[in-house]
Amino acid sequence: MIGWGLLLLGLIGQWLFGAALATLILGRRIWRPSSQAGWLTSRAELIGLGIVLGIAGTSYVQFLWGLAGGPLARSTSIGWGVLGCLAGIVAWGLSRTPRPAPLGNDDQSAWVRFAATIVVLLFVSLMGQTLLTPQRLWDERAIFGLKSIVLYEDAQLQSADLLHPDFVQYHPRYPLLIPLAEQHIYALLGRADDRWAKLLFPLMSLGMVLTFAGVLQRHLRVATAWLWTLVLATVPILAFNDYGFLSAQADAPIACYHGVSLLYLWSWLRTRRQEKISEPRPLILAAVAAAMTLFTKDEGIALALIDGGLLYLLVAVMAWGPENQKLAALKTALGWTGLYAVTTLLIAAPWFLYRGRLPTTTEMNYSGRVNLATLVAGLGTLSWSVPHMLGAMFLQVTTMGLQWWGLLIAGTTQPRRALRPEQLLLLGDLLGALAALLVVGMIAPTPVEEHIGGSSHRFLMQLTPVAILFMAGQWSGDE
Repeated sequence: MIGWGLLLLGLIGQWLFGAALATLILGRRIWRPSSQAGWLTSRAELIGLGIVLGIAGTSYVQFLWGLAGGPLARSTSIGWGVLGCLAGIVAWGLSRTPRPAPLGNDDQSAWVRFAATIVVLLFVSLMGQTLLTPQRLWDERAIFGLKSIVLYEDAQLQSADLLHPDFVQYHPRYPLLIPLAEQHIYALLGRADDRWAKLLFPLMSLGMVLTFAGVLQRHLRVATAWLWTLVLATVPILAFNDYGFLSAQADAPIACYHGVSLLYLWSWLRTRRQEKISEPRPLILAAVAAAMTLFTKDEGIALALIDGGLLYLLVAVMAWGPENQKLAALKTALGWTGLYAVTTLLIAAPWFLYRGRLPTTTEMNYSGRVNLATLVAGLGTLSWSVPHMLGAMFLQVTTMGLQWWGLLIAGTTQPRRALRPEQLLLLGDLLGALAALLVVGMIAPTPVEEHIGGSSHRFLMQLTPVAILFMAGQWSGDE
C-alpha cells in the first residue's frame, strides 16, 4: 500500500511540476480559464501541458541529478514529487483567476462537453488496455525497458551496464526520457513492474490531446477546435495500434512532443500573421518541446534542424519589405530563430555531453555514412521506398487512419490557405521529415526493405499530429 500511495503522490507531483513549468514559460495566462463550460475544457491547455511537461521535466531533472552524481533512489523520486507539489501550488497561488461565465451557445457547449467526454473515455480505455499486459514488444523491452531496470537497480546514471556494448546491443546512445520516466515509477513503487511503467503513455496521449484542444480553441471556433481534437484522439495508429500509445516505445511519445512543438510554432506564426505581434513565450515552449523530442529519440535531432530552418525562412519572408528593409528582415528572422535554437541547444547540451561518452555501434553511425558516393549508390533504394511510403500513407487506412488523405484534400481544396506561413511550416516539416527518412534508407547498412519496411508505420505515426493540425488550419473558416 505504501508503494501505491507514493506512486499517486509522485504522479500528482509530476503533473503539478509540469503545470509550474508551463507557468514559468507561458506566464500566468496559462491558468486563465477559457470561456468553456466544464473544468476540463476550460483549462485544457494547462492540464495537457502539465502532463507532457511533467513527465519530460521529471525525467530531465532526474538526468541532471544523475549526471551530477546524485543517486536515483526512492528518496530522490519522493523528493521530486514533493517539490513538484510545492512548485505547482506556488504557481497556482500566484496565477489563479476567477472562473468565467459558461458558453452562451448551448449547442456549442453541448458539443464541447460531448467531445471532452469521448476524449476522457478514450483515455480510460487506453489505460485499461495498456495495463492488461507487461512490456512485450522488442523496442519497449530491449531499448528502453532494460535501461530503466538498470537505472532502478543500480540507482545511478553511471552504471557500467549502460556502457557495455554487448548489453545495450545496437542502442547505446538512445536518449533517456523514457527509461528515466519508467525508473521514476519503479522507484516510487519500490519494485520494477513494467506493466505499471506503461501508464505513462496513455497519460502522454491525454496530455497531447488536451494541449491541442487548449491551443486550437484560442485560434478557431471552440466547437471546431474540439472537433479536430477528437479527430486526433481517434487516429488508429496512435490510439488503437499495438505500436502506438498502447506500448512503451518511443514513437508515440515523439508524436506527442514533436506535435506540441509544432503546435506552438504554428500558433506563434499564426498570431504574428494575423495580429502583427511576436510574443517570445510560445516560441520558447516550442523549443522546450523540441528538446524533449530529441531527449526521447534521435529522430528529434533531424526534426529540430528541419523546423529551425523553416522558421528562419518563414519569418524572413514575413518580415521582407522594400529594398532597404531586407537586411532588417534577415536580422529579425535570425533573432527569433536564434531564440528557438539556443533554447533547444541549452536544454539538450547536457544530454549530448553525456551521449558522447557512450559506446557506438555500426548501425547507429549514420552521420559517418553521409557522403556523395553513398548517396549516389543508394539512389536505387528510392524505387522501393517511395512507393512503399505512399502505400503506407494512402492505402493502409485501417491501420494508419485517413489523415494523409485529409491532408491531400485540404491542400488541394484550399490552396491559398496552404501558402500561409503557419501552414507552410507544417508542410515543410512533413516533407523534410519524409525526405530525411528516405535518405536514411539510402545510407543504412541494412536492406531498405528491412529498414524502411519495418519502421515506416512508426515513423508516420510520429508525424500524424502535424498532418491533423494542417487540416485544422486549412478548414478553420477564417480569412
